[in-house]
Amino acid sequence: MKPNRLSTKKHTLRFAVILSALILAGCASTQSTTSSTSASSASSTVSPVSTFEESGADETDSTGGAMNGTIGSVIEANLSFKNKDFYIDYSTEDTVKIDLSAPKEADGVKVSGNTVTITEAGTYVLSGTLTDGQVIIDAGDEDDVRLVLENASITCTTTAPIYAKNADKVIISLPENTESTVTDTVTGTDGNDALTAAIFAKCDLSVNGTGTLNVNANANDGITSEDKLKITGGVLNITSADDGLVGKDAVLIKDGTVHITASGNGIKSTKSEADKGYVYIGGGTVNITAEQDGIQAETSVLISAGEVNVTAGGGANGEQKTGNAMFGGAQSTTTDETLSTKGIKAEAALDITGGTVTVDSADDSLHSNDSMTVSGGGITVKSGDDGLHADNTLTIEDGTIVVEESCEGLEAIDLIINGGAIDVTASDDGLNAAGSSVDGGFGTAGADTLTVNGGTLTVNASGDGLDSNGALTINGGTVYVSGPTGDGNGTFDCDGVFTINGGVVLGTGSSGMLKTPTTDSKQNTISVSCTGSAGDTVEVKGADGNTLVSAVAPKNFTNVMFSTPDITEGETYTVYVNGTEAASETCSGVVSGATGMGSFGGGPGNMGGQAPNGGMGGQMPSGDSGITPPNGNGGTPPQMPGNTSDT
Repeated sequence: MKPNRLSTKKHTLRFAVILSALILAGCASTQSTTSSTSASSASSTVSPVSTFEESGADETDSTGGAMNGTIGSVIEANLSFKNKDFYIDYSTEDTVKIDLSAPKEADGVKVSGNTVTITEAGTYVLSGTLTDGQVIIDAGDEDDVRLVLENASITCTTTAPIYAKNADKVIISLPENTESTVTDTVTGTDGNDALTAAIFAKCDLSVNGTGTLNVNANANDGITSEDKLKITGGVLNITSADDGLVGKDAVLIKDGTVHITASGNGIKSTKSEADKGYVYIGGGTVNITAEQDGIQAETSVLISAGEVNVTAGGGANGEQKTGNAMFGGAQSTTTDETLSTKGIKAEAALDITGGTVTVDSADDSLHSNDSMTVSGGGITVKSGDDGLHADNTLTIEDGTIVVEESCEGLEAIDLIINGGAIDVTASDDGLNAAGSSVDGGFGTAGADTLTVNGGTLTVNASGDGLDSNGALTINGGTVYVSGPTGDGNGTFDCDGVFTINGGVVLGTGSSGMLKTPTTDSKQNTISVSCTGSAGDTVEVKGADGNTLVSAVAPKNFTNVMFSTPDITEGETYTVYVNGTEAASETCSGVVSGATGMGSFGGGPGNMGGQAPNGGMGGQMPSGDSGITPPNGNGGTPPQMPGNTSDT
């Protein structure tokens, strides 16, 4: 058990919380029974344009089906991409060519020494090498300026090599089979304004194409927009002394391949207004290695498609990093403040509706200071603390989640499982509902809730398997919990009411803190004293010889508890270990057999805790969800992930 470390910082329900509700309503293909806390909202269907050139450069592509064709109207306006954000063949356009090796003035181009200034809207094709120089875009407020980088190299030792000072939008296009490089040395200024990135824009900035752009940001950030930063193509290789990509209004990635190695955060959005401060990934491949947070948003993070790979803070077994001085990049000396090393972090809402997400982080892998919803996609994480953590509500509707290594696997005040395939390995609690301000203290129920309505849940925990400081309710789904081997924790633990009303449940673990459901449960449960070792096959059969449920235990156990819809009062049920009868019990009511010290309840708080020592291992749930279902035909029971020896 660990003391409550839940942040007391409260956040207003801004744009990101609206985002969470709308996505929940519009994206889940199949909605299971949800708790009363689940939100719903109307959604509208989006029909993206088929080709961008046909519709004109100023018309909008509604995220190209970013959320499987359905998206809330409020979010549509904020996630939209204009056609000019995407690559368009410029060979037929009127362009201005600039040889950076020997730049000359032209229409819309001024040259002063090694400074090239673009003053008008248009398409400018840059090639050659500009050594210790700068390209400035200083056009009109309504002007769109497109920079086509054709094997261009721009270095600067005094300021940002590319500076978009004024325009409506700047578009950087990367033609096929080209490779361009931008390198800085120090953080420059424009009057009182610091130009904190190698490519710095005070307006909207888009990057597109199929070519390659290398950004060597030796001073601070890689690419920064003080408005929206959009990436719809290209191969971006970014190495930064601080953050990789910064879009103060938003960062939106639709396609392309982005590689970031950052001494600060990988991707960051910083504004806190209702419709700003978010990060959206709807396609492409994003690879991040960051000493701090992989992705950080002041409001929300939404991932609907693509591939996202994050290593933060050196990974689950990495050390906490310290100290970046303002505008100075990474520091080797320590500071008083420990830096955040989470994989993906949102202040208000973190929603995953599709794509694949892989995170290896020193702190929480996925973290929200308010709510988190998973309604699709595949998530695999290793964490030095929590796998998935939300300060308030964590809801899982669908998708595949594998927590290979963690202190606590899933954690929130209200934890709701409606669907999906979830596989958790934890050195402390597997699932933990804790942190509510209404906490009755040791052995007294708080307001926290852990509810399982559906899906497949497989837990291998060295602490409590399923733990709630309030109510623990299983209404459906398939649940297998391998609990602790020591008697200081329990396979199931709660301070409030524990009920099993449906589903298939099998728990193996220790007996010292055994917790069984209350008699007002709607489904019968049997608990038996039964000894087994790591790797043993546990099988429960009815009087007719049919297998109700079976699994391979990853750790030693002294108790087996099971509940299925087929358990009938008056019938006898037998537990077999490796095919040998180990215990039997006749159902005499809602709860039959060993009851242990279940009435003692759980412990206080229990949010957070120390990082595990690693080596927990893990694997994806098998196709039959990890447990042979009721009335199944037996078969080979799956091996549970994680420990294969007593701990």
